Amino acid sequence: MTLPGHAATAAPPTGIPAPTGSPATRRTGGVLGQITWSLLGILVAALAQWLVIVVLARYGNPAMVGQYALGLAVAAPVTLVAGLALRTVQVTDADSRFSFDDYLRLRLLGMTVATVVVAVVAALVGPSGAVVVLLVGVAKALDGIGDIYLGLFQRHGRMKSISLSMIVNGVATVLAVSILLMLTGSVAWAVVGSVAGSALGAVVYCVVTTRSLRPDPVSWSTTSRRLIALATLALPLGVASGLASFTVNLPRYLVGHQLGTAALGIFAAIGYVVLAANAVFAAVAQTMLPRMSQLYASNQVAALTRLINRLVLVTLLLGALAVGAAAIGGRPALHLVYGAPYARHASVLTLLTVVAALSGAVFIVGTALSALHRFGNQFTASVATLLLTALAGALLIPRYGLDGAAWTVVLTVAGDGTLKALMLRRALRGRSWT
Repeated sequence: MTLPGHAATAAPPTGIPAPTGSPATRRTGGVLGQITWSLLGILVAALAQWLVIVVLARYGNPAMVGQYALGLAVAAPVTLVAGLALRTVQVTDADSRFSFDDYLRLRLLGMTVATVVVAVVAALVGPSGAVVVLLVGVAKALDGIGDIYLGLFQRHGRMKSISLSMIVNGVATVLAVSILLMLTGSVAWAVVGSVAGSALGAVVYCVVTTRSLRPDPVSWSTTSRRLIALATLALPLGVASGLASFTVNLPRYLVGHQLGTAALGIFAAIGYVVLAANAVFAAVAQTMLPRMSQLYASNQVAALTRLINRLVLVTLLLGALAVGAAAIGGRPALHLVYGAPYARHASVLTLLTVVAALSGAVFIVGTALSALHRFGNQFTASVATLLLTALAGALLIPRYGLDGAAWTVVLTVAGDGTLKALMLRRALRGRSWT
């Protein structure tokens, strides 16, 4: 498994109702209930991913963690670009311009292309890591297919179904990875467990559960013209998501190239504090995305701005508390969870906790830009952030090692957040206030 997304009167072409006020939404218990289920599912998913790293660190070695991290670093940007961020477009498609079948068919095509590209890259990695990279790519592709079904759940306000899908995926992944690693001692066989978890939780569970929402089978009569129109709309955000993922993983590429696979394993294991934080922020952001879209579509910009400001303030306050905790108890915590080789890099944990704190605000701002359909703005921000990351990493990692890699990520997130905040401010000022 792998983690993570204008009003019209026309009826949806496939019978997907607009999310506002639907019975499914009311059954969740309102916004609080939706956020609670989102948090539960994503926290379990984040815990599961972290436990996979712990298992590899405890029953394997830093090199195994490094191979797995390399697989994620290669597969994530490819699958995100090929996936075109269609779930975000799907959820913000307030007038149901495209059908569920349009989104699913385009995502299946994208994941097929992504798997082929990952296979080509894996062949260039070398025999020691090629199989791991390919298998991680397959798991990511399966998660990408399930993501479109999660978008359907989200449009119906069925956050519980999303949560259960992620829980099934996470629990199955941890069990399968742990059993296969202990039986074989091979990281490649362990990643087979990740593929199995994604197949069960992201595909099988979602397909079966959505039958109540889609009594008819998937229609393959979608015209190529509609798919091209959808791809054209989503392409800027998809490329932006891929560039953002590439930017996040660029320090890992540089660490692996300049410091070795074992160092990459240590950096990746400690870096999962950022993933855990992002999981929480993603739960809140995905839940608030339809609400932000509705506020903007109805021209309630003042209310939208207040909502954004409150969410940003809360994330920054919680992040400040987390940074203090990491600075005080980081070393013993790393020694307890991962072992002595990781505890020697407690300063990296503190810096990456700063990243997690800043990422919360960036998540909220980025979600607001998506709600405004400012997909081109996100592409511009991604390109600028990528250039900043490449420059900082080239200067800091060779000189300061893993601390330099952590500082690179701090600068990247700070720059990305500043640029997106300026873009959002400009976009909101261009709209009438009510």
